[in-house]
Amino acid sequence: MVNIVNVRIDERLIHGQVAAYWTNNLNVTRLMVIDDLASQDEIQKMALKMACPSTVKLSILSVDRAVERLNDPTAYEGERVFIVLRGTETLEKVIEKGAPIKNITVGNMSNKVGSTRVYHTVCVTQDDIRRFRELADKGITFTAQMVPSDEPQNFIDLIAKL
Repeated sequence: MVNIVNVRIDERLIHGQVAAYWTNNLNVTRLMVIDDLASQDEIQKMALKMACPSTVKLSILSVDRAVERLNDPTAYEGERVFIVLRGTETLEKVIEKGAPIKNITVGNMSNKVGSTRVYHTVCVTQDDIRRFRELADKGITFTAQMVPSDEPQNFIDLIAKL
């Protein structure tokens, strides 16, 4: 079983908070970016490699390849894996395809047309809310937390207030 130390939704994928605070706080040895577009885009892959701390290994995988690797008991043996996804659509696919993920930290989801601010820099659309609720009904837990020093908030409770 892959040792997943955190799964985070963050549209920015790898950036200062992820690269500095989260990887250090969680003692991460591998960052896994799950994103179909980024896995096929050489420029995005280069930017993600530059943003990743030099002490941390990096995997940039499509949804299908990520689920395959996460379900391989010999993959990433002895590593502490931190998964970063761009949004709820990718998360939903990863869960539906059988990734062993039960707890998700919700980070940055930018403001867009039709979205509502829920928490700091987390803005959700009606589609996001539907996905969060459906996944929560399947036993997935969601926590809103920008940086490790912030008090974790129950994200489903936050969207229930909308």
